[in-house]
Amino acid sequence: MELQQLVREIHWLEWQLRAFEDKYGVLSADFYRAMESGQLAEFDDGERPQFDDFLEWHGLYKTWLNREKNYRELMNRQPIQDQLRRVLVAS
Repeated sequence: MELQQLVREIHWLEWQLRAFEDKYGVLSADFYRAMESGQLAEFDDGERPQFDDFLEWHGLYKTWLNREKNYRELMNRQPIQDQLRRVLVAS
């Protein structure tokens, strides 16, 4: 995946994550840690109205972590000036 596309996906994911953060008053990183450690098991029964939101939020954050990791890996292999040159030539 190219760097510019990763940045777009990261921004879209962050926009989606912010909606959940605003709705529940918790930052995504804290929510994710709580989900991963089992602290939110009481919401896992599938009957609470938040169940679907929490599944989606968890999945979005996990995807964000993956995209962020991919971005960092690409940045480590490709100097930033090369990326900027590529974008400037294309525009």
